[in-house]
Amino acid sequence: MSRLVTVIPVYNGERFLEATLESVASQTRRPDRVIIQDNCSTDGTHRIARAFEKEGFEWRLTDEHVGSTENFNNALRYAEEADVLHLLTADDLIKPEFYERLLEPLEAVEGRALIYAAYEVIGEDGVLVEGGDLMCPFPIVPGGAPIAILQKEFIASQADLQTICLPAVLMKTNRAPLPVEFHTHFIQCADAVFYAELASACEAVIEVPSALCEYRRHEHTTTSRNRREPAAVIADEWQAMVAASALLEKSGFGGWLWGFRQRCLLAARSRVKRTQSADETPHYRREIEHATRAITGPWAGMLGNLAVALRGVSGQSRR
Repeated sequence: MSRLVTVIPVYNGERFLEATLESVASQTRRPDRVIIQDNCSTDGTHRIARAFEKEGFEWRLTDEHVGSTENFNNALRYAEEADVLHLLTADDLIKPEFYERLLEPLEAVEGRALIYAAYEVIGEDGVLVEGGDLMCPFPIVPGGAPIAILQKEFIASQADLQTICLPAVLMKTNRAPLPVEFHTHFIQCADAVFYAELASACEAVIEVPSALCEYRRHEHTTTSRNRREPAAVIADEWQAMVAASALLEKSGFGGWLWGFRQRCLLAARSRVKRTQSADETPHYRREIEHATRAITGPWAGMLGNLAVALRGVSGQSRR
């Protein structure tokens, strides 16, 4: 049986940490080791973590406070002690059958592998959030069987920022160091690049379309904080799209066409951001538009906006 190690990087997570740890403790297949990696929290995180030592969980205090991405990279070091490694964010939840469902398909893979489940979004109160700007990028099928995903297809989806949810991912490491880590210069999209780079070194990529993870949306998440800096987010998204696209090794006219397609996609994403920010100021929406146009240019910008507008008209006609 594979040795499963779960690492939970946390900093000042007392508000949601207990629910996260309960979701691990209630698994039908428990991890062989659970490490709560406390990044020098100043709240009651340590009290909650220590209370779960009776479950066999380990509370580890870092020597000094580091950036959140560095804390996650430090968690990746446990790959050498695990056959399968799971990084679980300290405010999200996993369903009771999460490990059981995801570990089984990995047993047949001999080399390095990546498996991920579908996810749902919940609010601070744990209630499901319908719609919004964050949702699972592929169809959710209750009880859905695992699907093998072609490596290039998966990398292309990350280049399109159809990002899988970090706590919904298991990495089969076979007790070897991971060949990649999270880039520290991204403010929001490091996970898309990380998984694209990791997939390029994997023997298998597997998708489980059942919603076995719940991503919690609240005011202190990175995504929520970054809403205040829309131009920086757009620049970050484009940088991630370019980095992941490079792994596809497209060149010549095909490479140019893919790059133009990506600019159109960025324009479309930004158009959606503007329409979803009706409660924001006109300055906020203009900042999104100007930052996007500086990257896409006029033609890709126009086509991306047109695609969103036509999709809206098509949806209205169907209703």
